[in-house]
Amino acid sequence: MTDRRARGSLWRVAPALLVAVSLAVGLGGCTGIPRDGVVHAGNDIAPDDNPAPVFLPALPQKDASTEAILRGFIDASSSPESNYDIARQFLAPAFQSSWDPTSGVTVDNGSGRTLTVIDEATTLVAVTPIAEVDQSGEYREVDASPVPLRYEFAQIGGQWRISAAPDGTVIDENTFNEVFSAQPVYFYDPGFRFLVPDLRWFPRGASAPTKLVNAVLNGPSAWLTGAVATAFPQGSELTADAVQVVGRQAMVDLNSEALNADRQTLQRMKAQLAASLPTGLTVEITIDQNSQAITALESGAPLVDPRVDARALVLRGDEFGFLAATGQSVTLLDGLSEPIAQLAPTAVTLASGQGSAAVLTSDGVYVVRAGDEPELLDARAGLLAPSIDNDRFVWSVPADDPSALVVYSPTGEATLLPTPWPEATSIAALKVSRDGSRLIALLGTGSETRFVIASIIRTGAAPTGIGAPVLLASGGGVGRDATWINELTVASLSTLPSGEARVVAQQIGGVSTILESPVSSRFIVGSNSVRDLRALTDSGSLAVQRGAGWQARIGGVTLLATQQGLGG
Repeated sequence: MTDRRARGSLWRVAPALLVAVSLAVGLGGCTGIPRDGVVHAGNDIAPDDNPAPVFLPALPQKDASTEAILRGFIDASSSPESNYDIARQFLAPAFQSSWDPTSGVTVDNGSGRTLTVIDEATTLVAVTPIAEVDQSGEYREVDASPVPLRYEFAQIGGQWRISAAPDGTVIDENTFNEVFSAQPVYFYDPGFRFLVPDLRWFPRGASAPTKLVNAVLNGPSAWLTGAVATAFPQGSELTADAVQVVGRQAMVDLNSEALNADRQTLQRMKAQLAASLPTGLTVEITIDQNSQAITALESGAPLVDPRVDARALVLRGDEFGFLAATGQSVTLLDGLSEPIAQLAPTAVTLASGQGSAAVLTSDGVYVVRAGDEPELLDARAGLLAPSIDNDRFVWSVPADDPSALVVYSPTGEATLLPTPWPEATSIAALKVSRDGSRLIALLGTGSETRFVIASIIRTGAAPTGIGAPVLLASGGGVGRDATWINELTVASLSTLPSGEARVVAQQIGGVSTILESPVSSRFIVGSNSVRDLRALTDSGSLAVQRGAGWQARIGGVTLLATQQGLGG
């Protein structure tokens, strides 16, 4: 393991005082989403399968200078062992209990820290954050601009110790990826049919299950509030702030508020916790130390990360259907392929269950149901590719009027849905998630492209509102298309001023990556993983990822369709 003390050589002593910037890093609620980096997989903090790395930072040295104490403290604060015991030894006794390292994390690259000595007892350390993690484990990327942190010192028995410091910790990116791990906690859609992920980041180790269970009990991130539900009765808490893991079983003891749960609610509570803990752990729920006989849901078990057919869904010639692995034939959809092809569509979204579709044509947006005649829903000009959710509501909006979003019910009733992006002047894509609780939109605001995610508020099954949008990563340039890849990953396609296509994959609540992009792409469609992302080029070539790049699989493709899931 690399000795992190060697990173002290990366610090520079500044000759001038930093001005015109805040003296502390705010680590409040997450309202943004990271915009570059690498997509990390979760499910890796189970204490037995992937033990947390153990760091042993150096203790304070005798007669150390304030600079050495400060550098040692920041280095030691990356080790959460024993409630940050080593880091606290760099603090004055009166300050040890009041410093709160769990209030948040500032993540930087570790190479640009600048130290400015104000006087013998005061030092500013400028760090350039790339991301922040708040107390609830929500991660967001921030603009990379220097922020100074103020540290004060006092002599204790002739030795310098820190007497004042910002709450939270400062960790370089490499160490952060070793110490922290991402794991989605889950909440239900309002109909309890799907489990919707809410990604959180916590230190690896024995305390991780406790933090994850508390994250479930404390409710969803602010941007999901109102769009998702929890099975836990209001006021449910752990009786002690600890989840014991015995073997592969997490023992969760709840307070008496959980007694308000009926049998089905208890089953849903257990399913919610089981999904939110690392793979391999089972859950045992007790209430005030009393055992509960909670069986698995006998019917109506919620779906997690809905899958789609791995085959590309295309219009090629006069055939609409699933492209065979050989690329030589198309498998038709009973009752749908023929009427869809006859409409000469320019975009298609196939509903979950594969029994209906929303179809864009030169006449407008149609809904096509197996066995029925196509029904024209929206005849407005300049419409985007429509989306269709699990309750068969069709979403339609003109490209040049992002505020004119209309949702059509299964009976054809139109509702103008208020949108939370008044500054947008254009929209290139709007896609509803496969769980129906979230949507992504690729917006234009003058010369800027903004890729956002927002929650969907419903009354019963009907969409009635959209939550405050959260910014996602985008490739810059002009937005072209966007897609869902799986429950936690989305991607956007844009064209740079140079004419180059750029695809950016974004883990929702995590980090993002710029992918190698196919030339002249105009549409992208997700499947079940980042490697299964597909693109349609201007020449009608279906491109797929192969190795480090893209490969044209077949030509003559008129349309690459979106799928919403296999289940009905």
